[in-house]
Amino acid sequence: MERRKGARTFIALTLSFIIFNIFISLSSNSYFIGKILKSDYFFTIELQNDNSKEKLQEFEKFLIENENVKGTRFLSKEEAFRNLQKELEIVIPKSENPLPNSIIVYFKDEKKLHAIQELLDVNPMVREIYIDSQFLQNTQRKISAANMSLFICLALSLGMYYPITTILRGVIIRDYMIFAIKAPQNRKNFSVARNKNLIPFFGSALVGGMIFFNIYVILREKYQQILSTLILQSFKQIIVIEIVATLILLFLAWKSTGKLKKDEV
Repeated sequence: MERRKGARTFIALTLSFIIFNIFISLSSNSYFIGKILKSDYFFTIELQNDNSKEKLQEFEKFLIENENVKGTRFLSKEEAFRNLQKELEIVIPKSENPLPNSIIVYFKDEKKLHAIQELLDVNPMVREIYIDSQFLQNTQRKISAANMSLFICLALSLGMYYPITTILRGVIIRDYMIFAIKAPQNRKNFSVARNKNLIPFFGSALVGGMIFFNIYVILREKYQQILSTLILQSFKQIIVIEIVATLILLFLAWKSTGKLKKDEV
């Protein structure tokens, strides 16, 4: 009977750790996706045709030195022309290339776009600035959704502390009562009951983590086969976060059992 109860407790803790790891992975991936989406903020600057190479380099340096700019990429008129032909699926003679040289500017925050634009509007090298407002709005909505997912999953992760500690404290109390009946004079009954559950508790976290990682790797591969645009952290990216989060939970949960008083058991 005692073995069955121990097995049920181990299974319950293992399942709890699997769920905890799932919530942590969802939180981590939500943050990861939001961070990637923020790197997608960009606009295009069309340049005047009479700019020399030195002026272009100086202009790019001017852009990069701006605190709101993450990076730039020079797009020659030849490359832009090739991209246009691919997009339209037609062949146009090079002599008829109407496109100017341009620079793609990646910026940090949508709120800073106006400040960058004000600087560029008066710059003589700038011919035109193209901003895809619809793209920016869609990106912002996706970032908001990722942030909401992050906070919800973090809250659920923190919430898993309660069932895990409740199960652990319950099994320690049960074992203490058994030891107290068998040897009522032994003052170390509580310590013995607590130490008895140390290895099973950490073992359930280990087993739960291993099961979770196997599930994560398989599901990640399957989902990315179905949705090639789906961005999820790799095993190497997520393992450290999961281990650290689990160790923190183990420490806090185990520490909480040391505060159990005899009048509670």
